[in-house]
Amino acid sequence: MERTTVTLNGKPVQVEWTAPAARELAARQAPLFVELELYFSCLVKKFVHFREDARGYETAAAHDKLHLYFRPVTSTSCTWEVAEQLGRQPEKPIDSVALRHVAPRHVHIDHVDGKWVGSYDFLPA
Repeated sequence: MERTTVTLNGKPVQVEWTAPAARELAARQAPLFVELELYFSCLVKKFVHFREDARGYETAAAHDKLHLYFRPVTSTSCTWEVAEQLGRQPEKPIDSVALRHVAPRHVHIDHVDGKWVGSYDFLPA
C-alpha cells in the first residue's frame, strides 16, 4: 500500500493506493484524475470518478500520475422519473463559503478486474 497526503480545500487528505493500482499507474503515459464528488440530491451520496483529464478543475497531485479534486454538486431537480431516465438527477456545481472548507479525510484507490475503484470518507483512516 502506498500513501501520501495532499491538500484539498486547505485540508489534509490522506490518499492511499494498492499495489495493483500502483502497477497500473506506472504503466500509464498520462496522469489519472480522480474526481471526489459529493452529490446533494434527494439524498447525499459520495462518488469517485476516474477521468483522463481534470475537466478544468484545480487538482492536488498524490503522485506524478495520480491527481485528485473534490467537487460538491447539487441536483437541479429531484424526481424519480428523471433519475430513471438519466441514472441520476441533473446536476450543477455548488459554490459556497462553507463547502470551500470541506474535504474528505481519507481516499482509497484500487484497480480490480481491469477497473479503477475508489472510495472516500470524512473520518480519519
